[in-house]
Amino acid sequence: MVDIARILEDFARNEPSARAFAARAFDAAGDAQSVAFRAMFASVARRLGTAAGEPATRAPGVPDTTRPHWTLTDWIRAALLFRALASVAPERQPALVQGLFEAGEIGEQESILRTLALLPEAKRFVETGLLGCRTNARRVFEAIACDNAYPERYFSELSYNQMVLKAIFIEVPVARIEGLSRRRGPELVRMARDYASERRAAGRPVPADIDLLLSGSMP
Repeated sequence: MVDIARILEDFARNEPSARAFAARAFDAAGDAQSVAFRAMFASVARRLGTAAGEPATRAPGVPDTTRPHWTLTDWIRAALLFRALASVAPERQPALVQGLFEAGEIGEQESILRTLALLPEAKRFVETGLLGCRTNARRVFEAIACDNAYPERYFSELSYNQMVLKAIFIEVPVARIEGLSRRRGPELVRMARDYASERRAAGRPVPADIDLLLSGSMP
């Protein structure tokens, strides 16, 4: 279990300007349906000021889903969401996360997707992860597809393969997709080969990452 209260406390202690806000936000998150919670969640980056984008990787007691590029904003939002989930029935929790994602601006969506694997019984929130794959916003797509343990752990074969092909299509480096060497199956190879054939038939260049995928020489 992640000690979210401890995370908030530690971060607030190290960033004086965030201390009062973190305390108020954590209280507001006790009622996931409140306007106060939604406002606090949305305003994290603005309230943290210059500290908002600083890397803030946790170590002891936190699952190995964490990544060095997570920011203080990501961590605070994860803590608030973790707290908010406790205020609603388990069967309503996936809808809460999805609704928060759909209503959020790009920065909020990025934070939710990056830290999705931290949530309790994280597999339940796979639909929110898939929404991140369907977006037209590159930053949001990268938040779920790149340097993120969630897709490898919880996406179906079809969903994972579609994410990889979209990454190639929009020129997001597939080397940043976690677990690709382990989840590179015959169907993904076939999809990549078909895509390459379509490109060649149309007289269009084939992305270099196609060869990387077909050869199996991923990190």
